[in-house]
Amino acid sequence: MGQQIEAVVQRLRRFARALSHDSDGADALVLEILSAHEGKRLDYPRLLTALIARRRDLDDRENQLKAQRPPMKAGCSSHPDILRAFDRLPLTDREVLALIIIEGLDYETAAAVLAVREEAFIARLTRAREAFSRQVDGQRHAVLRIVK
Repeated sequence: MGQQIEAVVQRLRRFARALSHDSDGADALVLEILSAHEGKRLDYPRLLTALIARRRDLDDRENQLKAQRPPMKAGCSSHPDILRAFDRLPLTDREVLALIIIEGLDYETAAAVLAVREEAFIARLTRAREAFSRQVDGQRHAVLRIVK
C-alpha cells in the first residue's frame, strides 16, 4: 500500500511541476491536494482533477507575472527556451499537453480528468498544439506525439 501511495504522489508531483515549473510551489500544491483528500481513497484521476482545479485558481496571479516578462527571441532553440514557450501557454493549454505528453494518458482518461467530452478534449488538444507551435515559431520544430 505504501508503494502505491508513493507512486501516486510522485505522479502528482511530476504533473504539478510540468504545469508550474516551480518545484516548491508544485510540491505545496500536491500536499494541499493530498491533505484535502486525507482519509479518502487515492484515486489518481480524481486527484488530478482536484489538482487542476486548484491550479486554475492560482493561474490569475501567474498570468499577471507573465505579462511582465520580456518576449522570447526568435531563432532560439535550447531546451530552456522550449520550456519557456510551454510556460507562456495558457494554463488550459498546458493542462491538456501535460496530460498527454507527460502523463501519457489516453484521450478518454484525460477528458475524464478534465470533466469534458472526449471530442472537446481533442479540440482543446489541437488548439494547444497549434499555440505551442506558434510559441516555438522560428525555433526547431517540437514534435508532440499523438496518443490514441
